[in-house]
Amino acid sequence: MYSKGTQTIDEGTDEDDPSLHHASQRKHVQHNTHPNPNTKKDAPSDSSEPSGPSISDDVEEVPPPPPAELTPDGRRRIMASTDFVDFFSRSSRYVERALSLAEEVDFMADYSKPLEDEGRAQSRTGDVRLAVSLFDERWSKHRSVTDLGWSPKRPDLLLTAYSASDAASAHDPDGVVLVWSVTSLYHAPEFVFHCQSPVMTASFSKFHSTLVVGGTYSGQIVVWDTRSKSTAVQRTPLSAVGHTHPIYTLSVVGTPNAHNLVSISTDGKMCVWSMDNLSQPIETLELANKPGKTATNTNVTAPVAVTSLAFGEGDVNTFLVGSEEGAIYQAYRHGAKSGIAERYEGHYGPITATDLHPSRGAIDFSHLFLSASTDWTVKLWSTRSSASAAPPMSPRGASLSQAIYSFEDSTDYVYDARWSPSHPAVFCAVDGAGYMDLWNLNEDLEAPIIKTKVGNKALNRLAWTQDAKQVVVGDSGGSVHVYNVGEVGVASSADEWHRLDSVLTQLEHTKGAGLGQGDQDMQDRGGDAIADL
Repeated sequence: MYSKGTQTIDEGTDEDDPSLHHASQRKHVQHNTHPNPNTKKDAPSDSSEPSGPSISDDVEEVPPPPPAELTPDGRRRIMASTDFVDFFSRSSRYVERALSLAEEVDFMADYSKPLEDEGRAQSRTGDVRLAVSLFDERWSKHRSVTDLGWSPKRPDLLLTAYSASDAASAHDPDGVVLVWSVTSLYHAPEFVFHCQSPVMTASFSKFHSTLVVGGTYSGQIVVWDTRSKSTAVQRTPLSAVGHTHPIYTLSVVGTPNAHNLVSISTDGKMCVWSMDNLSQPIETLELANKPGKTATNTNVTAPVAVTSLAFGEGDVNTFLVGSEEGAIYQAYRHGAKSGIAERYEGHYGPITATDLHPSRGAIDFSHLFLSASTDWTVKLWSTRSSASAAPPMSPRGASLSQAIYSFEDSTDYVYDARWSPSHPAVFCAVDGAGYMDLWNLNEDLEAPIIKTKVGNKALNRLAWTQDAKQVVVGDSGGSVHVYNVGEVGVASSADEWHRLDSVLTQLEHTKGAGLGQGDQDMQDRGGDAIADL
């Protein structure tokens, strides 16, 4: 239907053929056949003259045909189609986010597309309290959480990796990785990724907002993409070219324009990969103890069974690894000192975690690192310790360094320990008794400032949010719990760095040759832990 104001006939325009113009007029409307003789035929019409009659009065609107009614089979085909399922799943997530709407939440965010603008996570303050628990009946049940990680690009996205199910059917995959949005009302996974081997470690790629990288028990590295299906888009070969032993740790290091994936397996083999091509590593390095004496051999080079890996902030050459034997090693990728250069001994059980200080403040604490072990302790170390004094030599030939301090409050295996990304003196640790401990070195060295009983399951992994106001922990039953910790992990002033510096100075002065009165107890617990492996 056309309006009368727009569809009128202008006489005497110089843009139309006169004969065609008049023919069209005779066909549709009656018009004045005696134009004003004082007006030229091809002159433009005077806008003040009344417009011609409308053609809309003579045209009837034809109603559209009614939509064809779908048959039951047609409806089932549409609802089972991939396009409909994808559309319905994506739209449902938008509605769920809208129902739990907060001002800081972008409920229309599409996590399957590359990031253009970084999202904003909701931050809260107050006492330590449970914010949300995440568990999926289909994928989390009968599985243990093996790794956790927040997206560096989208702060509301959380990744959880799982071991093989204790009650899986023949059709269930052994390895599962779930991606959650903690702002979702119903807390269902945004993405489900899987592979045919248990996933021992996984993380978001630092520089690709849609990629997830995982290391498996079989020694294969897999890469998933949120823009693709649940199966891996890239994987490394299961051959001597790459890894053939379990991978418990990996890391993406470098810059946005020049970065690589570093992985280490339990046979001491380190591989460096290009994220664009996982067909073969671009660099390999064997991590082994230097030749030394043993009870049966005078010249032994033993591979390091690596269980953890830590690179410093912005460092691509120097790194730390924890081992099954309870020692921690400092090593280098390149240069004359490539391989293992430093050995840190003090634990009496396998190392479960190592974490270098983030050091974002007035004083450089990047030389500090934490280690957790099955000997029930967390230890504080410094990579500068061996430089300040002549260190003893280990039987394997590497320099031997001792811990600055040992935190011995736990009553079970300590599975993880992580520095706060904001406060220089705060770290969090989780143990097999289900406790989450928050420590502040500036306040108390003997006991955590906050001790929280999460549940009866062992807590395997933890991760801080980027703003240090939330901590997420995962347990051996497949559950994931997000806790608001308020301002505990946030530095209130620059004075916190100077206070920690004073504490470290005092600890260096009081550090003796032994590890403390609980030394024998730790040896006993460490022996039990090694026997359990």
